[in-house]
Amino acid sequence: MYKSLVLGLLILTTFIVKGEKNSWKDTVSLKEVSVSVSVPLNNKEVVDFYRSNEFSTLDNMNARLEGLTLIKRGAYALEPQMNGFSGGQLNVTIDGMKMFGACTDKMDPVTSYIEPTNLKSIKLKSGTNCSEHGCNIGGSMDMSLQEPDEKGGDQTASISYGTESVSNSKNVLFSLGLNKEKWSWISDGVYRKTERYRAGNGLIIPFSQFEKTNLHSALKYSPNEISSLKADVLYDIARNVGYPALPMDVSLARGSLFALEYQRKAITQLKAKVYYNQVVHIMDDSQRDSLYLLKNKPVGKSDSVYMRMDMPGKSSTFGSYIQLMVPWGERNKLTLKADHYTNYSLAEMTMHMRYAGQAPEKPMYMQTWPAMLRNVSGVYAENSSYLTSNLMVSTNARLDYNIDQLDSEYGPEQFGIFNYNVEKVKTNVIKSINLSAQYHFETDLNLTATAGHSERMPTIGERMGFYLFNAYDGFDYIGNPNLMSEQSNFMKATFQVTKPTFKINISPSMSFLSDYIMGITDPGIPAMNFPAKGIRVYTNVPKAKLFSTDVQLMYTPTDYFTAFCLSKYTYGEINEGEAMPLMAPLKNVLALQYQKNGLQLQAECESALSQKRINILYGEQITPSFTVVNLKSSYEFSYSKLSFNTSAGVTNLFNKVYYEHLDIGRIYRPGRSVELYVKVGY
Repeated sequence: MYKSLVLGLLILTTFIVKGEKNSWKDTVSLKEVSVSVSVPLNNKEVVDFYRSNEFSTLDNMNARLEGLTLIKRGAYALEPQMNGFSGGQLNVTIDGMKMFGACTDKMDPVTSYIEPTNLKSIKLKSGTNCSEHGCNIGGSMDMSLQEPDEKGGDQTASISYGTESVSNSKNVLFSLGLNKEKWSWISDGVYRKTERYRAGNGLIIPFSQFEKTNLHSALKYSPNEISSLKADVLYDIARNVGYPALPMDVSLARGSLFALEYQRKAITQLKAKVYYNQVVHIMDDSQRDSLYLLKNKPVGKSDSVYMRMDMPGKSSTFGSYIQLMVPWGERNKLTLKADHYTNYSLAEMTMHMRYAGQAPEKPMYMQTWPAMLRNVSGVYAENSSYLTSNLMVSTNARLDYNIDQLDSEYGPEQFGIFNYNVEKVKTNVIKSINLSAQYHFETDLNLTATAGHSERMPTIGERMGFYLFNAYDGFDYIGNPNLMSEQSNFMKATFQVTKPTFKINISPSMSFLSDYIMGITDPGIPAMNFPAKGIRVYTNVPKAKLFSTDVQLMYTPTDYFTAFCLSKYTYGEINEGEAMPLMAPLKNVLALQYQKNGLQLQAECESALSQKRINILYGEQITPSFTVVNLKSSYEFSYSKLSFNTSAGVTNLFNKVYYEHLDIGRIYRPGRSVELYVKVGY
């Protein structure tokens, strides 16, 4: 009864009010990090709501942001999902720069190459209203890197150490900064080493370990108050990364990024950037048991087959953009942007097979992503007009021209066995247009409505992927060179009330999709991988729809106490009533925080209802509900010129045995963990 009542109240709010998020965006300062998601979270009291401790990864932070859920394959590199959209349906960028993972199994989302220490802010936009960084249908996530502090002291430095008992993890962080006249510099880094973690029932989860190093450095030159030139270098490398939900692990995941940016902040603002990044990702199953029993029909006996697979992938992106923000008149602001990027992607697989009692067979080679060169050029325009002091109307539009060029003979040859006539060069044009209106009432009420249409091009994997094993449903996936662009008609509304001690934000949205891209079973094509149940081919489904809503409440009765609650729910449907796979159930996070004179105490309760609306054909099972409680305390103080921060906490206080609906393989999450942390800086 309780679950039905909660779900009913949440859905009811979406019919009472409709509104997009307030475009007068609030920013949550997280010490090194600020998160801009257009929500009424500008109080310092909820600063640590987004991080369970100072050593939390970006995944820990994203799990607590509005509209975001995470698809989990292991303890590392969780894939972000926004209001039911994921993968190629989202724009995930770094300071507006395009970057693409090199793994065919989505084991290295772009977020895995960023750490909170080098992150300045996260900006989220939902639905089709995300085209500033490229036409897309699901939303955008832009992560801005830390910048040198031109107004800070001549020198700054800090070093931190922390550990978590559940995985015996070791975490070391550092940051350095210099500032002199017109020059400023910052450098920061993280080293993490995590062993296999233990679930709430005491079970050690195999292949859940990882080790990584992340380094970032930025140098800025400001010849005057309105102009600056900045260079960024980012390097991230992870080794020995286990994925308990998958049949393979990762021996190396390396990302590097180089960028040069010019900004001029005057009445007319100009920003120009040129960048290059590269991702190298090597999967292998050298630590796994690859012994299979196959039926030998001629003799009627079973033969054992020993197979190893090496699967390296590479993605390189070179790009640039220029953006102008021009006020015209007293009530209008025009933003113009032109950008281009060239991405080269290649993923390979070599299979080494040996039957029991026989000599090894010759290695078999294929390109799971045939070598592809993708060039995308786009133009974007947005105009915001204040029609009255209370009413603002904004429109934006974008046009992208895409050229896909196959640089390998393997692609046409591989797809020739399926009777595809693969074009060496394929072009398409996609577009996006959005309109929003925001009205600010005199009673501290903001009401916003947004509507738009957008398209997105198929990913390289959806177009040319070749025998990609999906551990979620157990099928091999094959691309479709003839896929059409996916399209979405989007509507969103936001109802927001802001009082001195009370804030509420309700934001329902609906996406009506056509030519939706998903894998459809083809019984006429044999599976290649031993454990695969069959073959699915990426296909355009005529229609689908996604509904989501988020409710946020914040109550601050005193200067020292804050209560915050976030609830999020997504509903997906394919064609007429069929459940869309990978839809998380209603989830709620409640945080209570006390903060005074450097002391902070926080309790957090994270819970989710059971997910019973599942798609059995895609390997889904009913997921039970769960509730997890976390506690944290910290104390900050200064001595002479030094600052100190000590922290202790317990996550999963009651040692709950649980997993979430988007956890592939239903691998249990970590059990109770004691966390300790110390930081010294000046």
